[in-house]
Amino acid sequence: MGWLSVRYPTYTLEDRLQQFKALSLPFPAGTFIRFNEFFVPYVFSGSDRDGAFALGTITEFQRGPQLQFLKRLAQGRLSEMGGRGFVDMDHLIRLLDFGRAASEIWSNMPKSSQEWVEGFVAGLNCVQAQRKRGVDEKFLGIQPEPYTPLDILLFGRLAGADVNWPIYFSLIEHRLSGDFIEWWNRLRRVGAGVSTSFDSPNSSRPSTAQQIGEFLNSLSRSGSNSIVVHGTRTQSGKPLMVNDPHLGQHLPNVWMMVGLRTPTYQCVGLMFPGVPILGLGRNPSLAWGGTNLRAASSDLVRLDDSTLHNTAEQVVKIRVRFSWSRTRKLRFSPHGPVLTDCAALGRLCGKDNLALRWAGHWPTDEITSFLQGMQAQKVEQLQQAMHGVGVTPLNVLGADTAGNIGHVLAATLPKRPGFPENDLVLAESMASEHWSVQVCARDFPSVINPAAGFIVSANNRPSEVTGLGFLFNGDDRVMRARALFNSQKRLSPHALLSLQLDVTSPLADQLSSQLAEFCRPYLRNSEQAVLCNSIDLWGGAYTADSFAALQFEFLLAALVKQLSVLRYAGRTPSLMDQWSYLSACLMEDLENLTDAERVKIVSLCVDEANRKAQHWQLWGNLHKIRLRHVLGHVPLLGKLFSSKSFPAAGSRETLMKNAHNLIRGFDETSYGSQSRHLSDLSDPDENYFVLLGGQDGWVGSQLLTDQIPLWQTRQSIQMPLRPSRIEQLFPHCIGRLE
Repeated sequence: MGWLSVRYPTYTLEDRLQQFKALSLPFPAGTFIRFNEFFVPYVFSGSDRDGAFALGTITEFQRGPQLQFLKRLAQGRLSEMGGRGFVDMDHLIRLLDFGRAASEIWSNMPKSSQEWVEGFVAGLNCVQAQRKRGVDEKFLGIQPEPYTPLDILLFGRLAGADVNWPIYFSLIEHRLSGDFIEWWNRLRRVGAGVSTSFDSPNSSRPSTAQQIGEFLNSLSRSGSNSIVVHGTRTQSGKPLMVNDPHLGQHLPNVWMMVGLRTPTYQCVGLMFPGVPILGLGRNPSLAWGGTNLRAASSDLVRLDDSTLHNTAEQVVKIRVRFSWSRTRKLRFSPHGPVLTDCAALGRLCGKDNLALRWAGHWPTDEITSFLQGMQAQKVEQLQQAMHGVGVTPLNVLGADTAGNIGHVLAATLPKRPGFPENDLVLAESMASEHWSVQVCARDFPSVINPAAGFIVSANNRPSEVTGLGFLFNGDDRVMRARALFNSQKRLSPHALLSLQLDVTSPLADQLSSQLAEFCRPYLRNSEQAVLCNSIDLWGGAYTADSFAALQFEFLLAALVKQLSVLRYAGRTPSLMDQWSYLSACLMEDLENLTDAERVKIVSLCVDEANRKAQHWQLWGNLHKIRLRHVLGHVPLLGKLFSSKSFPAAGSRETLMKNAHNLIRGFDETSYGSQSRHLSDLSDPDENYFVLLGGQDGWVGSQLLTDQIPLWQTRQSIQMPLRPSRIEQLFPHCIGRLE
């Protein structure tokens, strides 16, 4: 069964190399691909277009089934694979219309960018026409289809899904509830995690809004750490850079490692499959990376009846596997698609008809921006290249060999004065005012060579900019990074890697001491006192062998449960499940309890936390990582398409993130750190990457999960830039050398 499973793979590196070599690949002389022992490709070509073609061939060979799935996802064709349970999702995706601006983007794209994309598409199609169907494609009923340049733009827009959508859709059904304004303003004040609703997280069956929110959350690039250090703060005297993307932890990984050597591009880095740019990486003169800005690139708009009656309307057919096709209505207003035409959302909104204004419907050209960034020699050039970025809004950081470091906000957004205090939905007049003017990277403040000697970005709120958004993370990770920086005069690459792997939360340390002090007057026995002393002395370190982390997390969960009983009749608004609420508002709510209420709940909560912590013993016994393929969720067969689980150090807002909400029992994280990058600008060969999973996306390949041991042992894969070193580390060669 190894040929069709993740758990018991059969195909070795030699097998996969032979399968690729057996294809008819019309590489011209001087175009070839080198591979290392982890099947990472390094593309060489004397022509940019031929290099793009070669990149397309190996992308389709390694990730073809993943791309075919993503194509259907972006087009709203999930029902063709999963059946009638996905019809509402398909309807919503078709309303979101990821490809709406694709034709205009393509027609405006510079000729050099078009040729790069066309070469890449030709390479994809060359292999797509020859390769066999993957096991996952057979299970999902996918018949592979050829690609077009517009599909590449579609993939880019899919990756640019707004991180705010899960919040918007989960809040819609509560807009008319009595406590909505209170919680809406709390949300605006403290921010939120990657998914928030007002539904109880204990619900045995998630609401429609929760299901839609969770689905949309899986589309967006919602987290990350990025750090650059000036040469005055490093041992080598040259800058250092690390990137740590926080995304879904599943199989295949959402990134591919790639090396390029063509006349224009000499660089290494990580590429989103299907989009031929390096989102983070290094060339001989510059390293770059970034984090999600968490800016609001969308607004919901309440449509007037007169507007609603003058919308463009289209009827589409949704094909459904194992069932008959469904027809659905799509309407597009001047403010964007009418989302409430989707029955799952329309039922939640009463009489309101809501449209979505999204910056992703503007014809911004992120591919050209990043292709220019991949050529940049200086930080200033990187910042200028980012002026064309629309979605996803990003913090882009860079460091160059001249010694400069910098940060720019890369986004194209409406020029907003702020957000309403009483609703997340805008009236048409306000939407027209906000969206009449666009602002982009050149309009936002940028930084070069700050006095501190380093820049840390961790999805935290940018200073001095209004109207960007309201879902920024707190400063927990930034605080921790700054504290570690300030403890050392000069940093080595090893020290920066240790920082990248740090699992201590300053706010958890602070909150644990506050909770211990709050609980002590109401304790009834020595065992309860031991727990309070333990969390008071803990320090906030979520190591896999921590017992105090368990005690703290179970105490949080117990206190929130009792608060919800006292204040919300047992209904727990799930903002209370989020770290933003716990770190900013929990103590405030506890302090507002009467003395009688404290006597009633504190001892009960401490006992519950003690009992559960004693059962699990160690944080890593309860908090684990298990990487799943999309087929890993299939009943009975799912185990075949999942990796073995292993303990997960870290927490929701530690530098090495393995996210979770309130812990109530066994937890398998599915979001957090899933790739790493480190570049030392003192040496062009000192670039290191690792993926949580592997480079290959082929079910049955050992190379789908072969980097997990590297991840667990804190190792990485060197990606050099000098040809001699590339030849040493990438000994397997396919193509025409001369």
